[in-house]
Formats: sequence, C-alpha cells, structure tokens
Amino acid sequence: MAEIRCAPFEGARSRKARLTWGQQEILDFVERARPQDYRYNIIGTLLVPPEWELTEERCLRALSFFLSRHESLRTVFPTDRAGQVWQEVQSRGSLPVRIVRTARSRVAEQAGALRDDFATRCFAFAHELPVQVALIVVGGRVHGIVHMFCHLAVDLHGVGCLVDEMTDYFRRGETLPSLAQDALTPVDLADWQVSPAGAVRRDRTLRHVESLFRDRQPLALPPETDDLPGLPRFRRLRLHSKGTEAAAGQIARKLGVSSSAVLLGGIALHLRELTGSNNVDLLLVSSQRFRQNVRNLVATLMQEAFFAVDLTGVDLPEAIRRSWRSALIAYQNSGCDAASMKRLLAGLGTTARTPLALSYCVNDRRRNTTDVGPVRPDYVDSESLLHDSLSTWPEAFDLVIDGDGEHLEFVLTYATRYFHAAEMEKFLPGLEAALSQLADAYTRDRAPAAQR
Repeated sequence: MAEIRCAPFEGARSRKARLTWGQQEILDFVERARPQDYRYNIIGTLLVPPEWELTEERCLRALSFFLSRHESLRTVFPTDRAGQVWQEVQSRGSLPVRIVRTARSRVAEQAGALRDDFATRCFAFAHELPVQVALIVVGGRVHGIVHMFCHLAVDLHGVGCLVDEMTDYFRRGETLPSLAQDALTPVDLADWQVSPAGAVRRDRTLRHVESLFRDRQPLALPPETDDLPGLPRFRRLRLHSKGTEAAAGQIARKLGVSSSAVLLGGIALHLRELTGSNNVDLLLVSSQRFRQNVRNLVATLMQEAFFAVDLTGVDLPEAIRRSWRSALIAYQNSGCDAASMKRLLAGLGTTARTPLALSYCVNDRRRNTTDVGPVRPDYVDSESLLHDSLSTWPEAFDLVIDGDGEHLEFVLTYATRYFHAAEMEKFLPGLEAALSQLADAYTRDRAPAAQR
C-alpha cells in the first residue's frame, strides 16, 4: 500500500470566476462522456534524469513551488444551485502525494500500474485539486513521477510548459524567475473574454463559422450501415511512423509551410477520396496561444476551430498549400463561449433539433510542428487503454497526431456504422505512403543530374 505525503502550497490570492471559453468547451465534452469522463484526463510518466538527484523532499518542495506559482493547479470547479460551474482558485492548502517504494528493476512495472490506476479515476471537480501525483522511489531517490491532470484546469500544451519549467527549476537550483507581470491567469482570461475586446473576438469567430456554412452543410458522413452482431460502435487504429515524420519535414521545407499543414493537406485529400466530396470540413484543435502573455500559460486554452477547404481537381502539393491557408484562417477566427456557438450552430442546422455539426476532427497535439522540440514525458490518452470497448465519442472520425521529433503517432477513432473496416485500415498507411512518395520526388528533383 502506498504511503501518502503532502505538498503544502500558499498562493497570492483566492478568486472565484466564470469558466473560460476553453474550460466551457472541455466541460461540455466531460458531461457528454460521463461516466467515462476520465478519458479527458491527461496522464503521463516522467522518468527522472539521474543528474537531478531527486529526493522525496526535493520533489515535494517542487510540487509546493509550482502549486503556489500557478493558479490553475490550485483551482477547483464547484457547481452553484442554478447548475452553473465556476472556477475557484484556492489561496492555500496541500496536495496528497502517493509514495511508492520499490526496487530499481520494478520502476517501469510500478509506473505502468500507477498509470492503469489513474486511467479510470474521475476527478471530484467541486473540491479536489486538478492534479494527482505519485512518486516512484528507489533507495531514497525518486526515479519516476506519474501524474494526472484534470483537463478543465490544464491542456497538454500547458503540461508541457510545466515540464519545461520543472526542468529549468532543477537546473537553476530550485528557483525560477517570477512570472511576467502581464502573464494572464485563467481567472484573468475569463474576465477578458467578457470584456468588449473579448466580445470582438467572439463575434469574429461566429461570423467566420456562419460564412462557411450559411449556404451549405458541412462534409457529410457516408450512408449509415446496419450494425453487425458483436461489432463495437467505435474502433481505433494506430500507426507509429518514423518515415512520415521525416517526409513531412522535407515537404514542409520545400513548400514553405509547417509540418502540421503537410499532414492536414494529406488527411484532407484522403478524406476527399474516402467521401467523394471536394469540400472537406474539419474541426481542428487550436491551442489558443497566439498572444505572448498566454504562450506558456499552464492552463486549458484549447478550443475547436472550424476548417474548410475546396480540393476540386488539386494534387497533394496544392492540397497542402490550400490546407495551410485554410488552417491559418480557422485559427485566426477561433475562440468563443459555448452558449453563443451553440445558438449559432442550432440556427445553421437542418432542423431545430439537429444543429450543424462537423463529424470529422483532427487534433495535432505536437507543441512544435516546425522544429524538433525538447524531450517530453511519456503521455498516454487514458481512453487508449480501453481498446475496442468505446461506447461514445464526440466525432465519428477523430484523428489525433502525436510526435517526439523522430516518430509520428497517429490514432484514428472511427464509427463502425459509417465506415467499413477495409477502407479505414488503408487510411493511415495510404497517408504515410503518399507523403513519403512526395518527399522522395522532391529529393530526386534536388539531386544532381549525375546522381539520378
């Protein structure tokens, strides 16, 4: 049985505020996923570099430091009598930390067991801090840290920023410069979003979505098929590819776009072939970190962006160029409160009961899509542990992209009543092959004539 120790914290203020737009969006996902809302928790393992020489006490001090430093890590989410959820920053308290003592040979085993345990735990939003931590200790030294964050408080980019800060903290001898004076907190952001400037941003997003779908419906799903006995409602496919990482980088440099645009163009072109539609409409996940004062905010900022591209008669390079332009427009016109967006989508739907909805989603979760980023902890989407047992999913086609600078990891979740297994099993290998062939073609074009 694990020992429990506490990391106390004391922040500069306590404060209650409405949810930010990003928190509202995540809350909607969480409520639709219940009782499987744990799927939105962010779980990871950080294997401690030997040079840190991290003891339990140093680790607990670090946790206290970061809990005190970042309001998002000491925020709870109570519900009032009217059913509205709020964010409430606590000025002081303590975080229970699990201590697991083991042998050096069992560190990986213990990390796996802790991750499995976290993977089916739900946060008690109203009173529980949005982070859980377990330390794996061997002979007085911490060899591994398993952590879980509530998505209402922190997104994957925010966790990466926190890991970067932690690395810097130990390199500097357990100290960091103060946060910038103009750095926003989630509470500050919530206040800005209801200000006149926030209303301008909201209205711009609403106009963008309306302009895309005022006169047409988005990319439709294939005709629904009869469920086969024993067939799961959703199925998940994976591709771990080193070649695609290199190919995407090669194409990005040739075309002067990001590697994210390269992947997006390839995905859009494959969806054109899969659906027979020249107009490809996607939900993209936007980090919402465009301004400097939120660039490294340890919080949840992400929101969905509405992407549309016309691929009539174009090849892969042109599909990439068009997707790059369309993605920039989508990101520049994203950010809105949940209630306003729901009203708009209801008005754009086919009937009062069928609001407009995009059924295809692409989420490139890499923090840096142009250069190789810093070493990251090993993250796991807890839902991946459920394999084919999915019963609900926000979209009928959901493609998540992760990467470590050398490999790309594609995870495609699809609804079996709309897509046939034989078609879907070709999708990711087809994407990999198309990008590799284009990169090879660019390499041959660049090679001296004598070497061809």
